[in-house]
Amino acid sequence: MHFVNAKSILSQQNGMNLYRGCTHGCIYCDCRSLCYHNPIPFEDIEVKQNAAELLEDRLRRKREKCMIGTGAMCDPYMHCEKDLKLRYEVLKEM
Repeated sequence: MHFVNAKSILSQQNGMNLYRGCTHGCIYCDCRSLCYHNPIPFEDIEVKQNAAELLEDRLRRKREKCMIGTGAMCDPYMHCEKDLKLRYEVLKEM
């Protein structure tokens, strides 16, 4: 697991991924596909440690209400979430 400061947190379609990669190891997972150009091993979790601050800023600038999708490219409730509580922080912002 490694931590990064992300540049953005919401996609154009309001999708949000707090992590990149996953430790579940599901063999049917589409996120493992090479088309996503993940430069690191999929099992090495990338944690977007500044996600709550980015989301707060982005929601403040939103002009219309929207639905936010979570976990499209990773499991939204990974094992490390127990200790990191990153999902909890972004849910408070929402």
